[in-house]
Amino acid sequence: NDLALLMLDLDHFKTVNDTHGHDAGDFVLKEFANIIRGKYIRPKDVFARFGGEEFVILLTNTSLQQASETAEKIRAAVEAHAFIYEGKRIPVTVSIGVTELTAMMETSQALVKTADKAVYESKSNGRNRVTALT
Repeated sequence: NDLALLMLDLDHFKTVNDTHGHDAGDFVLKEFANIIRGKYIRPKDVFARFGGEEFVILLTNTSLQQASETAEKIRAAVEAHAFIYEGKRIPVTVSIGVTELTAMMETSQALVKTADKAVYESKSNGRNRVTALT
């Protein structure tokens, strides 16, 4: 009964707000959520906003490998999507960290901490990428 966690962080989101305004930032967040809800979330999965521009997806019955493949599909879909606000295309990419619940993790915080570490690695290694850690 595998459980995987994806942590998604929109790249350079502050720049979107600073360049295009907060309404554009809100548009990007909603559009991003619609992309994920539309195609990548199954009925038993949990998709939630985790902070300003951070989101999490809890995937049930999903191995680390399957979760990484889903994360890569999401990453590619976001990069390819035309985010058009008031006639201007806003380039949007996402850094994703992936982990799975292991016997070594004693708390849900350990799961979140590992996913957070993975997303940090994605950002440190150039953004717009997926990093899986256990």
